[in-house]
Amino acid sequence: MARKFRGTETVKVDGKGRMSIPARLRRVFDAGDPSFSGANTGRTQLVAVYGPDWWNWLELYTIEAIEQIDEQIDRLTRGSQERRWLELLMNGQSTDLEIDREGRLVLPAKLRDRLGFADGTETIFESRGDYIQVYHPESRPKDVQALEDFAASKGPEFDPRAFLQQSSEG
Repeated sequence: MARKFRGTETVKVDGKGRMSIPARLRRVFDAGDPSFSGANTGRTQLVAVYGPDWWNWLELYTIEAIEQIDEQIDRLTRGSQERRWLELLMNGQSTDLEIDREGRLVLPAKLRDRLGFADGTETIFESRGDYIQVYHPESRPKDVQALEDFAASKGPEFDPRAFLQQSSEG
């Protein structure tokens, strides 16, 4: 079973678009890259999904996680709307990145511009299990509001861990 990302971190962007990945998150990226050599001679590979224009965040996936997603997409019917949409999102609206030897991730200028990550900008790295969601702290991801609305519809006493029992029964 692949290691999961946990926690939330604030990370600054420097003038060259570099962000230092916190060590505990970097270890998950390293473990999720089958070609990473551990001897610090290689650079950890990952995939950034930037999504459609209305997304105001990035999703950073380990190589293992993105390969699992690719396998799931490949099992969908070729030419189906679902497969075409997922191929566009996960392949066409993404880019390969790497973490350098100093533990930094360099974001391409087009992604920095899209998200408003200028020199000195603080970003939020929020764990989502098998990926990290990265966003500007003044612009919460638009999908979070939908999750908060869903949670509110369950009532103030609802414990979301109840979903775990349902998933193990099915």
